[in-house]
Amino acid sequence: MRRLRWAAAALAVAVASPGLLGAEETVSERMLLEAVPPGSEALRFGTSVSHHDDRGYPESADGLLVLRDSADGPLVTVRGDPDPYLLYAQYANRQRDAVMLARTGTVRDVLPGGETVDVPYGYGAVRFNTVYVSIVESLLVPHFSDNQKEHVEFPLTDFYIGGSFGLTGVLGSLRYVHTEQYVGYIAAGYNPFRSTNPASVLSRYTVPVHLGGGYRFPGIFPEILGENNWTVGADLLLGFGRRGADPEQTGVLVPGAFIDVERVLFDERGLRRDYRSDPRPYNYRVNAVVFRAAAYLNVTNLGADDLFFPVFSLSYQYNVIGPRIPRHDFKETEILYVDDTYREDLRRQAERRDERSSR
Repeated sequence: MRRLRWAAAALAVAVASPGLLGAEETVSERMLLEAVPPGSEALRFGTSVSHHDDRGYPESADGLLVLRDSADGPLVTVRGDPDPYLLYAQYANRQRDAVMLARTGTVRDVLPGGETVDVPYGYGAVRFNTVYVSIVESLLVPHFSDNQKEHVEFPLTDFYIGGSFGLTGVLGSLRYVHTEQYVGYIAAGYNPFRSTNPASVLSRYTVPVHLGGGYRFPGIFPEILGENNWTVGADLLLGFGRRGADPEQTGVLVPGAFIDVERVLFDERGLRRDYRSDPRPYNYRVNAVVFRAAAYLNVTNLGADDLFFPVFSLSYQYNVIGPRIPRHDFKETEILYVDDTYREDLRRQAERRDERSSR
């Protein structure tokens, strides 16, 4: 933060006093002269004075410069000086601090002042830190409003591919998860098994297809079991291609219910990336080992002894498409306000420099 302050101070001084530098037009001057700022309505400022900083600038409780309106533009009243000063320009130097994904429960982010921000389960947040640099008329040292935190939330949406092995067959699957809570999937494969009971539903088909969905929630005992999620839902088992010699066995359609116990693993923990260009956190990609226990209703033979039959399976899921992190720059500088008087002063200084250089 100290280096950021010095960099911002150098930028502000270069803009506020180009005559002191006696050099060619600075990049900052060019930004001010050519930029189309959002205007004074975009300013970030405090509404009531809580204290004054070491240089007499009035600040709100969270360190923002306190301004007051006038016909000439926003004014700053410095402690010990009865005359107000005009706010000439304000910069917002914004930088990404972190990206947090609440995959297995609410994430609590503690801010520098001790207050907290909760990222709800199933959502992510991009945390930005912004330093507002305010250049005040006739005052060489600018005002800094630093440690201004902002959280931009976004929903987590993930797309998984996977494979499973269980009593209904060997399956490949596609699974979509929204906000870590709502699950939908389709799975299809091949059934190499036969039940010891020839009349069993599990002996009647060659190609199993599962359609289903459910509600997902954080699991229990993460300290012992590791990060885990549970899903409860409904599943429809379709079976195609009869296995037996009975010509009446033309297909299978049975409804069921399931519970999944999912051990969550993150395959990017410790992976080194350029955080400036790649904002994905360590838990962006997910591996999951899932144990399923299900029970199906044998609607093809409601009078049978095995009216309900259990099914167990084990699957592996891999997150191939992760959540869409809001588009942003790692670091950006925006001019929020430039007083016309200040812009005109800079223009006259640029003209005088051009005249001297042309002699």
